[in-house]
Amino acid sequence: MILAIDTSLGTSIALVDAGRVVAAHDEHDTRRHAEVLDVALAVVLGDHRDAVTQVVAGLGPGAFTGLRIGIVAARTAALGLGVPWVGVCSHDAVGVAEPGLVQVTTDVRRRERAWSLYRGGARVQGPALAPAAAVPVIDGARRVDADWIGAAGLVAALAAGAGSSREAIYLREADAVPSAAPKRVTS
Repeated sequence: MILAIDTSLGTSIALVDAGRVVAAHDEHDTRRHAEVLDVALAVVLGDHRDAVTQVVAGLGPGAFTGLRIGIVAARTAALGLGVPWVGVCSHDAVGVAEPGLVQVTTDVRRRERAWSLYRGGARVQGPALAPAAAVPVIDGARRVDADWIGAAGLVAALAAGAGSSREAIYLREADAVPSAAPKRVTS
């Protein structure tokens, strides 16, 4: 069984066995990842802890804090269960299931959208960041504005060959920056 966790939008957890969802929990609130994950993980795992063979984490793109919470939860679950973990681009959870030329976009706040382009289920471009009103229009591509990434889709993406990274996909620079010079201390 594979335990999948994605927090690129809301919080989605799924336990998947041979392509079938055994248990799942979805919370669409994009700001309650930490409050939801521990209890939801316990419920989804139930009596199946010993059957888990791998953990897959959605790597984004998404908001910094949400991604960190989900990735840390996946890494911690893998460590606790004694199984390996792998990351998958969260857009792949949608894109690999779509035939033809498809552009997947997700809201990454600040009036911006992340987008990726897929041809026949394989990512050929992205993820990239654009202002919401200026996401490039790709000739011949059907646009899918995903407002949800289901964790079970990560397992499908993994089965389709995605998943070789463990690095979160951040598309913008960090807001916090080190100060230019150390502060002087006077007495």
